[in-house]
Amino acid sequence: MERDPAQVPAPEMADLARRILEKTGFDPGFDLAPERLAVLRQALRVVARDLPTAGIDGEPRLVLLEVFTPVSAGIELSDGRLLVGDGGLHACAGDTPAGAVTAVADLIQDDLMKLTWQVWPVCSDHRLGLHAATHQGAAVWWCAGGDEHAAALIGELAHHRRSVH
Repeated sequence: MERDPAQVPAPEMADLARRILEKTGFDPGFDLAPERLAVLRQALRVVARDLPTAGIDGEPRLVLLEVFTPVSAGIELSDGRLLVGDGGLHACAGDTPAGAVTAVADLIQDDLMKLTWQVWPVCSDHRLGLHAATHQGAAVWWCAGGDEHAAALIGELAHHRRSVH
C-alpha cells in the first residue's frame, strides 16, 4: 500500500479487505462464522422430515468432522451411520437457508444411495430419481423427466404425490 491506512475511509478499507479475502480464497469456516452451523442444523431438521419416505426413522444430527481440513460437517443417523459424502458439508454450505437445505439433502441422498443401492426419492409422475436443487429460491426435489419440474419442496416429500410448479 502506498497510502497511510489511517487515511483510508472505513467503507473503502472494508471493500479492500473483502477483495483481498476473496482473492486469497479465505473462508471463515465454522469457527469464525458459527451462524453457518446453525443454518445447517436447521436445514437438517427440514430434510429429516423426508427421511421416513426412505425408511429412516429417528432424528439425525449434524456432527463436526475435524479429520477434514478445513473442518466440515457430516450427518449421523439415529442408527449411528455417519454420512459424509465427498468430505462433508463445507461451512459455505450454510451461507443461505435454501442452499443449506439443498446441500444437506444432496449429501444424504448420495450416501443413502451408496449404502442401499436404491434410488431415493423417486418422482411419482415419471418414476425417475429426483435430485436436490434450488429453484426460484426454494429447495426442491427436482425431476428431469418430461417437462422437468419440482416434484416437491424438500421437507414436504410425504405430502406431495403430484408435481409442484
